[in-house]
Formats: sequence, C-alpha cells, structure tokens
Amino acid sequence: MDKSVVIAGGSGLIGKRLTELLVAKNYSVAWLSRKKSDAKIKTFQWNPESHSISDNEWLNYKNLVVLSGENIAAQAWTDAYKSKIIDSRVAVAKTLRSALSSENHSITKVIAASAIGFYGAGGNKLFNENDSEGSGFLSYTTKKWEEAYYDFPVDVTTFRIGVVLSKNGGALPELSSPMKFGTAPTLGNGKQMVSWIHLDDLCNMIIHAIENNISTGVYNAVAPHPVTHSDFISTLKKIIAPWSIKFFIPAFLIKLILKEKSAIILDSTNVSSKKIAATGFSFSFPELSSALKNIYGK
Repeated sequence: MDKSVVIAGGSGLIGKRLTELLVAKNYSVAWLSRKKSDAKIKTFQWNPESHSISDNEWLNYKNLVVLSGENIAAQAWTDAYKSKIIDSRVAVAKTLRSALSSENHSITKVIAASAIGFYGAGGNKLFNENDSEGSGFLSYTTKKWEEAYYDFPVDVTTFRIGVVLSKNGGALPELSSPMKFGTAPTLGNGKQMVSWIHLDDLCNMIIHAIENNISTGVYNAVAPHPVTHSDFISTLKKIIAPWSIKFFIPAFLIKLILKEKSAIILDSTNVSSKKIAATGFSFSFPELSSALKNIYGK
C-alpha cells in the first residue's frame, strides 16, 4: 500500500493530530496550507480563492484529506461572514477539482469533511445518512459543502463530523473554562442532544477509511452514545471540577446575544454511528465519560 497522505488544512486541530497518528504509522504526510508551516511537515502553499497551488508535487500522493474551511464559530454571523463560510469551502473544492481534472496525479481517494449541522435541529429524532438536510444556515452550508464534491474526478468519502472533543481546541475548552472558577453553565434547557466524538477516534476513523478503502459516500463521524447537553456538562463537571455549581442560561438570552448563530449550541442533533461501525471501525472512546477521562488524564 502506498502510505502517503496530503492534508488540506493540516495545521488545524484535526489536521495536526491526524498528522501525528499517520507519521506514527510510517505514512509520508504533506499539507496544503495558506502559509508556510513551522512544523516539520512538507508544506505546499495554496490559495483556494485564487485557485493557486505552489507546485504540483502534492499530486504524487495517494490520499487526499480535506479539512479546510472558515471557522463557523469564529465571528458573528453577518451576511458577509456567512458568505465567507460557504465560499471558503466551495473554493477549496473547486481548486482541488480543477487540479485533479487537468493534471496527471496519483490520488485515488479523497476524504472530505462535512458536519452534522447538515441535519439541523431534530429534537430526539435519530438521524442517519439517508436523512435529507434540515433547515437553517448550518444545514444550507453543509449541503453546499457536500454538493461541491458531487461528480468529483476522484472517489470521495464524506464524514459528517460531530462535536470534536479535545482540550486543545473546539468546544471543550469553552465549556470547561468556567468550571475553573466554580461555575458550570448549562445552555438553554439542556435537553438538546450533543453528538460528539473524541479527536483520536475521528482521526483513526479517517485512517480506517484510507486503509480499508471503505466505499464512497457519506458517513456520520460521531461516537455511538450521544448525550443531552445537560448530561454532557454534568459528566464534565464530575471529572474536572465536581465542586463547581451547575446553573442554566435561558435559551432566549443566548438567542438575544448570538442571534442566528445560537443554533450551534441550541440545536438538538441526535446522530447515528451505525454505518461507519458496520465497516469494521471500532471506537476507542464510545462513552463520554471514558473520552473525557482520557482527555484530562483522569
């Protein structure tokens, strides 16, 4: 097997950890990145907006993992920023499509990130990959994101990624930070479902897709046991700050502050992992408690 992977967006939270795990398995890894990397990883500079890539050597790699895209939580959802969120993802796909259509290349597998925001808010309904998109900006964005890879020149496996758990980024540091000061805020009524995944399970799922050449199509990248937001906070509190006091922040207040963007934390998205499990993937951290204990070294 040609053990080579090029990662678009390798310098992000998922990309860095994926790189570490791939290198540990003796893969040759390179990044497509907007800026030169300080890491000891071969980096090809690119600018998806102008559809430019520094050179074509990256086309000699066997597998392409696409993690690039503007952070949906970084800024307020102005019309301009919402356009930037969508355009950044579509530009990445267009640039890669163009390169893989017109150049001789060795890439045989593309793994593209999407998000469970595709399903929208669903209460306790358990979503699977056959369900259609929901309503709202997150659903619209992920649908456009996935559509950008339709009829791609290379087979594409798409992972709809849930809430990624790591103490180095994502939602977990923001949820755990107040607990250092003795408070454990719970958002809304706490009944919204959180479909989460440990960062290492997500990265190993991507490696599993590469090594086992799982069939193209869409897979939910979530752990098998989603929890309510309230249970998530209670479990986190128990592990890192049992003395902290849990209290609820009303949904109307969150909506008043975050407006449309409040969907990120208030939408209830209960998502099934059965399809990826059926390919033979085994979760190291199927339960939230074991995932958090691993993350915090407990």
